[in-house]
Amino acid sequence: MNTSYAVAIVAAAVLCTSCNASSTPTSPSAVQGRGSATASAGGAGDQTASSAGTQLVPFKGSLEGQQTVTPIQPPFALVDGSAAGTGTHLGLFTVTFPHTVNFATSTGEGTYTFTAANGATLIAHFTGQAQRGVVTTIVENATVTGGTGRLSGVSGSFIVHRVFDPATGTTTGTFEGSIAFADQSNP
Repeated sequence: MNTSYAVAIVAAAVLCTSCNASSTPTSPSAVQGRGSATASAGGAGDQTASSAGTQLVPFKGSLEGQQTVTPIQPPFALVDGSAAGTGTHLGLFTVTFPHTVNFATSTGEGTYTFTAANGATLIAHFTGQAQRGVVTTIVENATVTGGTGRLSGVSGSFIVHRVFDPATGTTTGTFEGSIAFADQSNP
């Protein structure tokens, strides 16, 4: 199989899942007050607030964009992805997700950088696994590593489900997980 084609298939697979919410958010979501100590963690069960007083809140949304695959030393390729979408605590956003793919193992590793309409960013490191076919389905596990603006000090994790179509270069998907704000007055 052509290495470029295989990488494209893997990347496409991660972005093709629809959002579980009945409607997609278009502006940052409100957060419940400190009285609520639990929040859903994307189907992984309820998460309890830490003893430090931070509260986990749902983080989910959808995205649609493009990605290009550039083969490097086999079996590796560089993938440059970008998309736009809507998400809780982000509203309308853009996101970049450069990553390296290993075609031999159908795995990848990279960084998501979400930029909200107000310029705040959320950055997360991810690892992923792909299932190759006519389109590639991808599941990426991301850990939040930082943020800026109103997302400064945010922590948490989320899972991205994407589908990548190597024939068109399009990628679509959803993400869901939970995040905690360092400053509870900030969400």
